[in-house]
Amino acid sequence: MKAARRSIAFFSGVLLYCFGAGLAMKYANTGLPRQMYVQLGGRNSLQVMLGEAVVLMVLLFLIAAVWAYFTLRPQRRRHRPYVAWMMSGVGTAWAGWLIFGAFSFALKPRAYSAPLQNMLLSSNAAPLFGALNIFGVIAGVWLAGYWAKKRQLALPSSRSRTRPAPLSGEDAPDSLPPLGSPTLTPPSGS
Repeated sequence: MKAARRSIAFFSGVLLYCFGAGLAMKYANTGLPRQMYVQLGGRNSLQVMLGEAVVLMVLLFLIAAVWAYFTLRPQRRRHRPYVAWMMSGVGTAWAGWLIFGAFSFALKPRAYSAPLQNMLLSSNAAPLFGALNIFGVIAGVWLAGYWAKKRQLALPSSRSRTRPAPLSGEDAPDSLPPLGSPTLTPPSGS
């Protein structure tokens, strides 16, 4: 059962990042109304691109926090939230998207002339597909892991908190020495 929860956390992390990247690309193609671009200095101005990247990062942060919490939340106290497994799934998906972006970037020669801010901040520009997106997803998963750990500690324990009373005297089996009697003799000092 432990392996199943680990694999669910891992594949949920992969799907979370892929969903987030797809959502970011869809939003990046939609953009803002033209009147806003004119007032802010154009579609490729730094403040517009940075503003869109921050809005996407916050949106991905919120989605990742909710998604990861529902994946990681424990049902019983002994079920630990597997945050590291989910983070490794997110990292694997990010590496896959990065490799795909590198090939996509290499196959489009006009992408070499794109400004650096466009390559770093735009969610539909290879090879990074929005550098801030990964930070939003990772922060969301971390926060969800924190919440899941707090929920785990708030659940009732599945083990009893009281220890059984030690056996002594007549209740003790014959093979065990009575409590309080030394089993080893202390070395004598000369």
